[in-house]
Amino acid sequence: MPQNLRTIRHALVAHGEGRTLLYIAPTIGDLVVLKRYLSQSPALAERLRVCPPSTLADMMRMRQERELAQRAQEMTPPHFSAALVMNSWQAFVLAETIFFLLAFSLFRPMETAITLHIGLTLFFFGCVAIRLLAASVARPPRLLPVAGAPPRKMPIYTILVPLYKEAEIIEQLLQALSNLRWPASKLDIKLVCEADDARTIAAISKHALPPCFEIIRVPGIGPRTKPKALSYALQFARGEFLVVYDAEDRPHPDQLLEAWGTFAAGGEDLACLQAPLLISNVRSNWLTRMFAFEYAALFRGLLPWLASRNLVIPLGGTSNHLRRKCLEIVGGWDSHNVTEDADLGVRLARFGYRVGVITRGTWEDAPEEYVDWKKQRTRWLKGWMQTWLVHMRNPWRTCRELGTVRFIIGMLYMTGLILSALIYPFMLLMVALLVMVSVGGQSSFWSFHLLCIDIVNIVLAYFSYYVLGLKTLGPGERQAGSYFCWIPVYWLLMSFSAWRALWQLFRAPHLWEKTPHRPSAAFASRHPGHSRPREMQAGGNSGAGRQKLRPGADNAVVFAADRLKVAAFVGQ
Repeated sequence: MPQNLRTIRHALVAHGEGRTLLYIAPTIGDLVVLKRYLSQSPALAERLRVCPPSTLADMMRMRQERELAQRAQEMTPPHFSAALVMNSWQAFVLAETIFFLLAFSLFRPMETAITLHIGLTLFFFGCVAIRLLAASVARPPRLLPVAGAPPRKMPIYTILVPLYKEAEIIEQLLQALSNLRWPASKLDIKLVCEADDARTIAAISKHALPPCFEIIRVPGIGPRTKPKALSYALQFARGEFLVVYDAEDRPHPDQLLEAWGTFAAGGEDLACLQAPLLISNVRSNWLTRMFAFEYAALFRGLLPWLASRNLVIPLGGTSNHLRRKCLEIVGGWDSHNVTEDADLGVRLARFGYRVGVITRGTWEDAPEEYVDWKKQRTRWLKGWMQTWLVHMRNPWRTCRELGTVRFIIGMLYMTGLILSALIYPFMLLMVALLVMVSVGGQSSFWSFHLLCIDIVNIVLAYFSYYVLGLKTLGPGERQAGSYFCWIPVYWLLMSFSAWRALWQLFRAPHLWEKTPHRPSAAFASRHPGHSRPREMQAGGNSGAGRQKLRPGADNAVVFAADRLKVAAFVGQ
């Protein structure tokens, strides 16, 4: 059925007056045949209705809305879905682990504390080691060249933009999409809205958009999550390739061109490409500055290192470019996983596909208020916990599908990321306690060595995180302010969110705490007639990744007659 919705060209509709009408979306070739039939059968003209393909798709969608929504939820196979928080054996192991820890703590408190301390420290150090390896080869980002091609040789590219309560940012979104250099006849842009989100739909509808745009209304069936909306919209995607953008995203104009060229050169097993995410409000406050630093370390340092070694890559939540057929084979996005990107990265690896990275990034704003940051970070960490539980339901199978080395490194990083966020404040407390014991003259063999291990671990953690981020910053970001002194505070906030995520995992596992988005300061301050955010203009001073257009750069192909021009319609 979904394939039929993508290619449907005609439909018979029962009319209220007892007649049957034929709705048809003809191609250029069909018009010649249609003209001949109408001359031979004038009565057909009374029953014929010519309409665009999107009208036919809307008709079928309205008729089979419930079935399509149900299919979106069931697209991911059950053994890969987070609909169930944990299976029976995982629940049994968790209960037994808690029981034995309590029992040993009562009868062997010192031995239990030392064993637990060393075990958790090893996972903490696992993340440190991976960061150090990535930092050893990290470098400031630079744009790779892109090659152009005639529009007729370019594939259809689907852009999925999930939207919920985003009326305030629609104009910025449309103007950001207008900068993408891709022929309009080969674009398939789906603005994916919840059916009851009247304000967002109204904000979109007031703009006269080109035919390549379509509003997808997601019925309120099942969990209200971004992955469910994406899986629902996937059933209507026409593109050979697709990319996911969030409402606040401002992608580099040549991002699609670079992704397509990389796919063409990478082979059929290259299923996904992650574009770097860049923070434009890095100077707003210390929280956005640390957010930008974290993104630099992740998207410009760690992910390229993982990709270069064909290791498991935890995808970012936006700017994922995918081969549609590969995405459908692995089961789309899991509607119940609140960090669907990380889960999809692991699942693609388990199916034998490769994930790569590209250099042209996507600008977005970091949350400026702690309350918004806390909810977003809680959702991310909860999704990481869901992903770990899903792929550890059968660890032997996961190991076999990933390979031993990829399994060990992937699970070490994922486990270490979760545990380090949870235990970090306790490590600080333990260090303070052990220091007081040593100062008081009560030091023992174990207390001294544990203190040394903890201090080395924490110092190396700060050092690896700082060096990895610093080596990937652009000049403008390095001048934005201090970073190192804020790392301990930032990590404490992450730890609080991790414990909040653990609580929600069992109380509200599928709760999606939405991050509010507002127009960027650059967009709000410029004249409405301009269609390009300041960060994308030549001479922009943000410096992050040097994502700017240079005179004559990346302009080998210009689709003057066929280029998408949304900006001209904005405000009509």
